[in-house]
Amino acid sequence: MPYQKAELDPLVEQAKTILDNNWLGRSTKPAPHLYPHQWNWDSGFIAMGYARYNQARAQQELSTLFEAQWANGMLPQIVFNPTALGNYFPEPDFWQGERSPHYPEGILTSGITMPPVQAIAALRVYQHATDKALARDWLADIYPRIYASHEYFYRDRDPNQEGLVYIRHPWESGLDNSPTWDAALKAIVIDKEKLPAYERRDLKKGVPKSQRPSDDDYDRYVFLVDLFRRLRYDEQAIYQECPFLIQDPLFNSILSKANEDLAEIGQVLGQDTQQLQAWHRQTNKALREKMWHSHHGGFDAFDLRSGKRTEVWTASTFLPLFCGAPTAEDAQTVYQFLDSNSFCPMHQRHCFSIPNYDLQGEYLDTKNYWRGPVWINTNWLLMKGLERYGFNEKVISVRHDIIELVKRWGFHEYFDPYQGTGYGTNDFSWTAALFLDSVMEELSV
Repeated sequence: MPYQKAELDPLVEQAKTILDNNWLGRSTKPAPHLYPHQWNWDSGFIAMGYARYNQARAQQELSTLFEAQWANGMLPQIVFNPTALGNYFPEPDFWQGERSPHYPEGILTSGITMPPVQAIAALRVYQHATDKALARDWLADIYPRIYASHEYFYRDRDPNQEGLVYIRHPWESGLDNSPTWDAALKAIVIDKEKLPAYERRDLKKGVPKSQRPSDDDYDRYVFLVDLFRRLRYDEQAIYQECPFLIQDPLFNSILSKANEDLAEIGQVLGQDTQQLQAWHRQTNKALREKMWHSHHGGFDAFDLRSGKRTEVWTASTFLPLFCGAPTAEDAQTVYQFLDSNSFCPMHQRHCFSIPNYDLQGEYLDTKNYWRGPVWINTNWLLMKGLERYGFNEKVISVRHDIIELVKRWGFHEYFDPYQGTGYGTNDFSWTAALFLDSVMEELSV
């Protein structure tokens, strides 16, 4: 049954209040305590929420992020808030990004990137803008910066020029401790005596250890950061030496869709978009040819170091729907897997879709971060992919689950797929932002 505006209005106001409270003046932190800085793909999702009611703040969110872009085009995972240092790990003193000649002057950042949702967000900001002339001027300013970030990926992260870029740290995926990375991380041999000393701050913010990545995971996260800084963030040297190089279907699907959306922005600005369109076609083709697993009906990650597929089924398995990579026939196969008992079928109301990991998988942990809970951002992405292929009944079902999870349990970081209970930190910005977008979509139908 459709929602009524009156029942959703109080939650809409609460979502806006959360974003107001997390606003830092020029950008938005993901949550009040656990994440005190600006995060890359978080800001993209947050801008999509602002786009529904505050054009100026939506534009500022993305513009602030791009002020921290490295000279080689890389958009960093974190832009640190100098007034909040000492409350997070790792911080600038550990990343030592200044070892790179590309590091931005006068700005503190991490030394890795994240899924490139910025073009997707920028297009939505323009589409929802009340002042189109102002938004077009803003697009003209940010367009070359977004373009440079895409160039970076195809130049420095696609060594075989096949149209698929790799991530070099699990944090770059946005899905930090997903079971997809287990095999590659376990293959990294750690000498704890040579590992830099560190102290986890995430376990001191009121979130139980059972809901966070393990200490073994963190040892490997730190090992990789230490490798990057030792190599002075030289991409070619990192490619030669880094033991973790994964072509991820989620990351590449977002990049492909971002190419498509940036091309649309380019057309608004009268730019030549042939290269963007070519990247979009090439990445979609590579997703189909290298990552498609017809037997299961999904797309696998590929480990460049082992030369093997990573046959682990997560929400990322279905993300190529978002960029239009599957054929119409293959999309039907994808849908059958997506709407199965592994990921909470539409008419089985004992669960909420779409969990991040296979509910029948051996590594399922419904409370632990990216190992089973439902996340609003991946659901939003998948909802848009389903919509692209005309799976409209499922689109409505996923959108209603997004609304219902927040309505019943609040604006949490992630949710139990069976109970709906909210986990992680509360007053989470992208949950608020994408809830806003989902509500606006619901009420416009």
